[in-house]
Amino acid sequence: MKKIRYRVILLLIPLIALFIRILGRTIRWKRRYEFRKDRGKIYALWHGHALGLALFGMDRNIVVLVSRFRDGEIAARLLKHLGFEVVRGSTEEGKSHKGGRTATKKLIELLKEGKNVAITVDGPKGPPFKVKKGVVYLAQKTGRGIIPVCVKFDEYVKLNTWDRLIIPKPFTRGEVVIGEELFVPPTEDLEGARKRLEEILNRLSSDA
Repeated sequence: MKKIRYRVILLLIPLIALFIRILGRTIRWKRRYEFRKDRGKIYALWHGHALGLALFGMDRNIVVLVSRFRDGEIAARLLKHLGFEVVRGSTEEGKSHKGGRTATKKLIELLKEGKNVAITVDGPKGPPFKVKKGVVYLAQKTGRGIIPVCVKFDEYVKLNTWDRLIIPKPFTRGEVVIGEELFVPPTEDLEGARKRLEEILNRLSSDA
């Protein structure tokens, strides 16, 4: 039964993408953040804000890291339909079964080429609102800045999922909230950098 449901969802991806595009067009954005002006930036966000950023960032050639879990295949196909580039795997070093080394190497190459990369820093399975070290490792290795991102909506539904996924209501007002850019020097301890980013994101999402 689960396999049948999974296959049905895959078949419905184009329709779901169309629905998301229509929903995105109804959102009245308060302020516009122009992702196209950035070069080689790492956008860090909570998993629960992923839909919000997707609604705003469609067709801007942002690279998104997507897990190799089965659910990741659904997300990857959907994101491609929405105009994102996808890298499958994880930034968790040493976890080769999750595509850790391969994904990290690919992301480093793309960042050096000037591509912007978005990472849900508590994904793909949580725990929620806890930053994993992969994103700060990536920033340290490349010297690129991390831009903390949260998405705020006036009216929305918050699902009872592990990530507390936020789904905006049609025609609501939305805003992309950007935190101060964070750099990770070569000598900085990754745990300290991870905590810094976590504090910034928690503050941003609390304000949002």
